[in-house]
Amino acid sequence: MAFWGDYHTHTTYSRNGRKLHAKGTVLQNAQSAARAGLKELAVTDHGYGHAYGIDGRDAFAALKEDCRRAEQATGVKIYAGLENNLDPRCGKRADIKPFIGTDDATLSELQIVQGGYHAFIGTPFMINNMMFWTRNVIFGIPTRKLVQRNTAAYKRMIDEYPIDFIGHLNRGIIADAVEIAVYAHERGVYIELNGRHKSLKPDELRAMVAAGVEFICNSDAHRPESVGNMTYGESLIKECGIPYELVANWERLPDFRSRNFKSARAGKSGVNVVDDQR
Repeated sequence: MAFWGDYHTHTTYSRNGRKLHAKGTVLQNAQSAARAGLKELAVTDHGYGHAYGIDGRDAFAALKEDCRRAEQATGVKIYAGLENNLDPRCGKRADIKPFIGTDDATLSELQIVQGGYHAFIGTPFMINNMMFWTRNVIFGIPTRKLVQRNTAAYKRMIDEYPIDFIGHLNRGIIADAVEIAVYAHERGVYIELNGRHKSLKPDELRAMVAAGVEFICNSDAHRPESVGNMTYGESLIKECGIPYELVANWERLPDFRSRNFKSARAGKSGVNVVDDQR
């Protein structure tokens, strides 16, 4: 019994100039995935606008080509994606898009679509970012109105993009995680059990299980030797009594929602399905 895929990994495309955020190449990650017995791998380097975000559309085109070549070399199915950044301001302002910096052309080329919040991205003024961080993280007691806005932001992200899974839900931001998870599940979106970040509380996870929410366990690897390492996710599965049949990549391949996977669930959520034109 084993996990069949790891859908949240980083490579040397996550960088800031010469300063690397992740240590392995696409091929090295793919080779590690093959050694771990994985059938599928997704490369989801940080999206545009992140301090260590991929350096524009040319870099993303190169990432896609590296994924194609690594797949040929290793036999592991590899998908090119980005770790897209949620702008929490979209929860109260209709003129702000849920994704920061991900243009429509790039979105149409993503072979897997994840979204999640990262601190200090999107708001044009640092003072606003600091205020948001203080209210959500340092004190951890945001107002009811702030929680509602954050929750609405996640929902808009799900509604407006063909999201496959939400990465590290509620890391650096406080929303109603259970409400979001149930909303996501009804639309065929998985909730991530992240291998590096503890963002969901046990009681929240148990409530999600009771509602039949489905999860996806990922390593969030930043170096090749961590690809396929689901130790932390498995600890949550055991601690919170998550049935393995609710884990989308345990002894099966996920039924992804996004347009490029031609998912059966896409029809249920109203997302148009197109062929993967890699």
